[in-house]
Amino acid sequence: MRIATLAVLVVGFVFMVVALVSFAKLKVIDPGYVGVSVQRCNNAGGSGVNPAPIPAGYYWRALFCETVIEYPISLQTIVLTQRSTEGSTNDDSITVNSSEGMPINVDTSLSFTLDGAKVPLIYTKYRNDLEHIKHTFIRQTIREALQATYARYSAEQLYSDKRELSRAEAQKYLLEKLSPDGFVITQFTINETRVPEQVKSAINAKVAMIQDAQKTEQETRKIRALADQKVAAAEGDAKAKRAMADAEAYYNKTVAGSATPQLIQYKSLEVQLDAIRKWNGTMPQMTGGAVPFINLAGAK
Repeated sequence: MRIATLAVLVVGFVFMVVALVSFAKLKVIDPGYVGVSVQRCNNAGGSGVNPAPIPAGYYWRALFCETVIEYPISLQTIVLTQRSTEGSTNDDSITVNSSEGMPINVDTSLSFTLDGAKVPLIYTKYRNDLEHIKHTFIRQTIREALQATYARYSAEQLYSDKRELSRAEAQKYLLEKLSPDGFVITQFTINETRVPEQVKSAINAKVAMIQDAQKTEQETRKIRALADQKVAAAEGDAKAKRAMADAEAYYNKTVAGSATPQLIQYKSLEVQLDAIRKWNGTMPQMTGGAVPFINLAGAK
């Protein structure tokens, strides 16, 4: 009986050991992550980093001879700002120099993902977790990109019309520098640009002058338009008067050309006949010494 009990205990112990060893060997790679197999024993197939990434799921590693390191392949964002309410509690903004040597301080952010196939290469090169890589190597690369770009423009240009162009050029620099290592850039932004106060004052004064010039130009165009309207109205009145005068002259000329002796006699006869039609047969009581005379011979 004791032997049977001892046998059961031994079997149970062995089973427990096997289960513990199996559990210790099991590694779960969560979704959104990629694993890197680091071999530490020569007799486990060679020491070093396995170039093949471990996908999400269950992975059985070699106990005591293999370490699995996980890297996220979901979207990552590094925020470098002066404000403590964004990014870290420190001042992480970056200061670089313009073409004339003036300090330009910027708040910036970079969003990226990791190429899962290149994650083992990332570990091989940097030998650190992603958070450490973000705030050392990637931050320094952003500084290099900004310095290489901003050195080509003046402080005024970087604060005004060349801001977007310089951002695009810095993003291109980051793509060329980081993409070969497996960092897939999705967005690079310049959230705020701070220049020396004298530069800002000069820019504001220039903007005010431009606005005043534009306002003056608009007023000039308005005055010119009103003057053109008055000229057009005066020309219209002159043309109307000239047309009326031409019409009256044409009428007078036409009437004068048609006033023949026969027409004049005809009109005179019409007047006399009209007077006869209106006469009531009574002679005027007062004639002023003259007797009305009607030329009846002309009515034949």
